[in-house]
Amino acid sequence: MKHILLLTAALASLPLMAGDALDAYRKEVKPFLEEKKLDAYGKMRHLLINRFQSQLEGSFYNNVPELREPARREVEEMAAAETRRLQAIAAGKASAVPVPVRKKGEYPRIDGAKLVQNVVWPDGKTEERPVYLFGFGAFRGMWSDLDFLGELGINYIQAEVGPSHVYPEENRYDDRREREFRTLTGKAEKYGILMDLLISPHYLPQWFFDKNPDAKVHLGGFLRVGLNRPATQELMRKCYGKFLPLLASQPALWSVSVTNEPVAFLWHKDVDTPRLWQEYLTEKYRTIDGLNRKWGTEYADFKAVKPVLAPPRVPFAFDPRLYDWTDFNAARLAGWIGSLGKMTREYLPGKPQGTKMIQRNFKQYDLIQGVDVYYFTRNGELNGFDGGTRPGADSFLHQMVARSLLLGARKAPLINSEHHLLRDRNVDPVPAGFVRAAFFTDALTGLNGSVAWNWDWDGSNRNSLFIGLFRYRPRATEEYVRTGLDLMRLAPDVAAISGVEPEVGILYSRANLLWNQESIETLNRTFAAVSAAGLQPVVIPDQVLASGELAERFPELKVLILPDVRYLPDEAYAGLEVFMQQGFHDNRGVLAVGGLPELTPYGKKRDTAIFDDTAVSVERLAIADAEAGKVARQLEKFAVKPAVTLTAADGKPALNVFFRSAVRDGRRIVAAVNLSDEPTAELQWRDASGKPGAMTDAASLTPEGVKTNFRLAPWQVVLGELN
Repeated sequence: MKHILLLTAALASLPLMAGDALDAYRKEVKPFLEEKKLDAYGKMRHLLINRFQSQLEGSFYNNVPELREPARREVEEMAAAETRRLQAIAAGKASAVPVPVRKKGEYPRIDGAKLVQNVVWPDGKTEERPVYLFGFGAFRGMWSDLDFLGELGINYIQAEVGPSHVYPEENRYDDRREREFRTLTGKAEKYGILMDLLISPHYLPQWFFDKNPDAKVHLGGFLRVGLNRPATQELMRKCYGKFLPLLASQPALWSVSVTNEPVAFLWHKDVDTPRLWQEYLTEKYRTIDGLNRKWGTEYADFKAVKPVLAPPRVPFAFDPRLYDWTDFNAARLAGWIGSLGKMTREYLPGKPQGTKMIQRNFKQYDLIQGVDVYYFTRNGELNGFDGGTRPGADSFLHQMVARSLLLGARKAPLINSEHHLLRDRNVDPVPAGFVRAAFFTDALTGLNGSVAWNWDWDGSNRNSLFIGLFRYRPRATEEYVRTGLDLMRLAPDVAAISGVEPEVGILYSRANLLWNQESIETLNRTFAAVSAAGLQPVVIPDQVLASGELAERFPELKVLILPDVRYLPDEAYAGLEVFMQQGFHDNRGVLAVGGLPELTPYGKKRDTAIFDDTAVSVERLAIADAEAGKVARQLEKFAVKPAVTLTAADGKPALNVFFRSAVRDGRRIVAAVNLSDEPTAELQWRDASGKPGAMTDAASLTPEGVKTNFRLAPWQVVLGELN
């Protein structure tokens, strides 16, 4: 089936290009333009080639001359690649590739951890299936380019509003943001683009602090206001109560991110902290004697317990107070976010919410900053976050673990509304294929929505955050949009892979990471080892154990791995005992990698007699390492065995390769990504019996059968059916 897509008049009026590759492309694309036969990929590339060539011919790169030549080369490479594809289509050796779009006038619905809605194919066929959202943020540069970005095929953007935009003066409402947003959402609706609204309470007007000096306090990160001050709460309601109802009827507005990268760890500077800290301790311990027993202290009453100063450096010395202080920070910050979300929901009913949560859940100093995935994911319907991968297997692994932790905390769609695939203020080369590999891997491990940071630019300021981001980089932009189109096209298969119910869980404990920081390496290596064995693990916060949610949340879970968990709260330990006792009857169990949870968060010893001798030590595990076999053999004791594995043809581990599989409609779907800038060794898919299999790579725009033995090029992605 030919994919017929009408092109706007804007395509034909774009500037001409120079260079042999560009001349050849212009000649090849001409009949496709005249006959209106460019598919979504061809249209996207045509727009990008012309836009970036126009920028090269102008002054756009004058302030960053080191990016000019790479951009010129990337435009020519894109043109050459598309010329070859168009020639193959014209010769009947390849076909145009149809891509569905979201049906306008409808919103995605949340189905567990997926987004699902009706899509429309180029031939008019409509069907309900998983969808993936992708696009760019976030400021006026993106706003002014939205017609261009809409033509590229994006379907998601983010824009923000803060109190200073609404009331720059105490009694003067400024309608400029309202007018800008009406224009923005109108354009978005035209192209079927959804908007995520970022509630940004960190943009505060000076008049507020002049009137309320006690509210001015730097809590850490973007938050520079006393969150619990009555005046702060009144300001939020005044501003958002005025502005949000004006947007409620805009069809393009779909989701809300409640606050930007919230962290807070300098609470001792806040005037409300002593009172709230004492209330927290009173509710938790009831009596001061209970607190003294836990802490090993001799306080006379709760009023004598002062706020804890954030330790000035890492590693921290052991302090039994710090676990409660960390929990207090997290509960307080999550409570404030929840109240902001509740207020927002009054004015924007029915709009799914998430928190733009920064991924600070692992390092010791990060843990005291108030970011707790279990608490944060209680607020709203979306697992919202902010993060991104850097080249290198360790960064890929860390991001996989962080996303898995979010899904372990709550089964809800993952939305990265500040997707850092490129570094701020960076003019270094971006490896060809990296952006695609990172974005595709994110989707295979659960990502449903992405707002890439960032489309904006500031050519007059070399020190701008935006220097070197997408608008400067042809290839990175093409890879990002192309991958978004691929995810829409291949959505059912990608969703099947990311949605496999896990049989293996890996326990995450704040207390353990706070006092046993080395265990983060064990956690990461264990995740890598289980993945390399062909299984799909999930990282589970200890609060899930403590709450009794484990069995309901993870009905297929057979093994819970403790990655050197030596410190564990009593409530979580009780949940662990329940899981182990049930396991005696149905062959489920616990695998301890390293130490046992013999200590409470306060350093008190406990009896660990419930553990038998099944503990195993795992060392030196990488993305795919020979040691992965050690974990695989232990898991087989619990009848946990992968249906498919990917190894080197000689049977050795496939180094720096990520792979997953699933069954959909009776077909075995597999996917693999080379996580490095080097080609892989010769690889083989094998089923549970060890029999090799071949696949067809549906992720390619010119699909070819992948032989039983194959290699992956640097950063290459493959996905398809295994035969």
